[in-house]
Order: sequence, then structure tokens, then C-alpha cells
Amino acid sequence: MGATAHIVWDWNGTLLDDLDITVQATDHACRLVGGAPVDHARYRDCFTRPVRAFYERLLERDASEDEWRVLAEGYHRHYRDNLARAALRRGTRGLLAELADSGVTHSLLSMTEHDELLGLVEAHGLRDSFQIVDGAPKHRRADGKTEALREHLARLTGLRGSSLPPEQVLLVGDALDDGHAASGSGAACVLLADGAYAPGEPQRLGLRVAETLHEAARTGLQLLEARR
Repeated sequence: MGATAHIVWDWNGTLLDDLDITVQATDHACRLVGGAPVDHARYRDCFTRPVRAFYERLLERDASEDEWRVLAEGYHRHYRDNLARAALRRGTRGLLAELADSGVTHSLLSMTEHDELLGLVEAHGLRDSFQIVDGAPKHRRADGKTEALREHLARLTGLRGSSLPPEQVLLVGDALDDGHAASGSGAACVLLADGAYAPGEPQRLGLRVAETLHEAARTGLQLLEARR
């Protein structure tokens, strides 16, 4: 199985266990514009893309342009101030190495701004684990991950010098947006059980869920095997 499988990993909330500081930063931002407190359950229930729609769900009203700037700046400032508290998910390095030894290749796709993402990946010593690392272009906000995944897979195909059939691709993430992106590209997808979505939503959409990274990889590779 391993020789033909490729895993596209998400970063925030997937390989980087940053849900706590993300929820806290979101709570901080909402309070700046008079919003109600945000806990983990409310964050998961309301999360969507585009991000502005997510905040308007939390606020239960539209946000003005001035409020949107306050929300975005407040979130990013609080998140970055606390980023040192976020660590890789347990077993990340070992799992990536184990899968690579079996022939599985890896890449990383995130909606985090590209240069910031590269810096984080290098700081955690993972740059060499991925064939390519793609983040969001600076000053360009994406409504979702679907087009970004298509572009990412096209880049991988160019790098490899051969086609990368979607039936050989697994996306591991933590949000419904990852599932939609995978579906739009014909890839398989497994979401982590503590991801940014209301409980039960992945199953309603026919997406598989796993408790750990190891289980996500194992389940996803079995899905790919069944497609062969």
C-alpha cells in the first residue's frame, strides 16, 4: 500500500495541537466587539468558512468593517502571543517517519499565511518530512480549501514528474472544510475527532473520524486500499 499512497496533512488543529489557544484567541477577539464568551463547544458548533461568517455566527449579527478589523487583529495578536504554548500532537514525528519508511509520501497544506507556516514547520523540525509545504498567499483570504487543494495537488504532480491520481491521496484534517476540499478533488479524507465542527456533522456528511493521528492514517490508508 505504502508505495502509492500520499497524505496531505493539515497543520492547525491537526499536526499542531493549538485548539486551546485558538479558542482563547477567538474568545478574546469577540469580547473586543461586545460579543459573548466563546468556549470550546461554541467554537466547534459555529466554525465555518469564510472566517468572517464564523465570527458573525458567534456574534449572532453582522460585523461592520471596523469590527472585522478589530476581530482579525485581536485574534492574530492574542494567538501569536500564546503560540509558544502549542505543541505538535503526540507522536507526530514518529508517525511521519514510520509512514515514510513504508513508502508513504507527505505534504502539508494549510490556510495559515505561507511564510508564517514555513517558519513554524521549520521551528518544529518537520520541513524535511514534506515534499512541499503550502500556506495561504499573503493578503489573500480564501473562502475555503477546495481550490487550494487542487493547486497543491497540481504542484505535487509537477514536482514528481508524474500524475498523482486522487485515489492515491488522503487528506487528514480537523474541519469540515477539509472534507469538502477532499471531495472536490476526489481524495479520501479522515478528520480528527476533536476538530472544529459540531459533533456528528462528519458522520452526517459521510466523513470518517479518528481519535488520534495514528488511527487517522491507518483508517485513511485502508480507504485508499479499498479504492484500488
